[in-house]
Formats: sequence, C-alpha cells, structure tokens
Amino acid sequence: MYLTIDIQEMAQPVVNDTKRVPLVLKFLYFLKGRLVTKYNKHLTTFNLALEGAINRVDDISVEKSKKLLDETKKIILSIENAESDLSKSNYLDSEEVKENIKYSLKCLYTFESKLHKQAYKSSPTIKVDKDLKEGIARMNKTNIHNLLSC
Repeated sequence: MYLTIDIQEMAQPVVNDTKRVPLVLKFLYFLKGRLVTKYNKHLTTFNLALEGAINRVDDISVEKSKKLLDETKKIILSIENAESDLSKSNYLDSEEVKENIKYSLKCLYTFESKLHKQAYKSSPTIKVDKDLKEGIARMNKTNIHNLLSC
C-alpha cells in the first residue's frame, strides 16, 4: 500500500477562502465608511439641536427644567458610554467622529449646567455657619496631600 499525497486537494480550501478575503474586506470598509458618515450626520444634527436648546433654557419653566435635567443626566451617561466604546475602537479611525462626540459631551455638560441653574434658581439658599466652612477648609488642606498622591 502506497501513501499518496495530493497537495492540490489539501490546499484548495485555503486558496478558495483566501480569494474571498479582499472582497470581504472591501465590503467591510464600505460598511464602516457608511457607518461613519451616518454617525457624523446624526452627531452634527444632535449638536446643532443641542446648541439651540442651550440658548432657550431661560425660557423653560422650573418644573420642566427639573424633568429635562433628569433626562439629560441619563443621556450624558449614554453618550459617555458610547464615547468610551468608540475610544476603544479609535473612534472608527475618524478624527471627525472623535471631535463630534467630544463636542456633544461639551454641549451636554453646558446644557446640564444651565438646566441645573434654571431648575434650582428659586430654591432658597442655605446659610452655612462660618465655623463649619473653616473646618471643612482645614480638613481639605490636611487631606489634599493624600488626594494628590493617589
């Protein structure tokens, strides 16, 4: 009994699969390009709407601003999570995506700040005893070294 080796038959699946790789890669790059384009479009639209909303915060009632503040905090968490995921993938290799997502977060923080001021502008301010303030300041001075050494 003779052992026969047919190298053509053994290598055929590898050769066939290798021929498909460029086609699959082109398709994946095409999908990535479309995803980046669409994502940038949505981010740009969101940023423009958010900029308009920031300018209109003063016209919102206190109750509405409290409700919007809660919703905004949830959106900030979502966008921060999305930004974290995108940073792991190098922002889909797009500097524009990186800039847009960072700008979205900046606008959201500004919007949240203005909403917070609007929501609590009629709340009474609490007077804090001077001794309490000085005690907190002294405590912070003693612990600042521990905080900075971490």
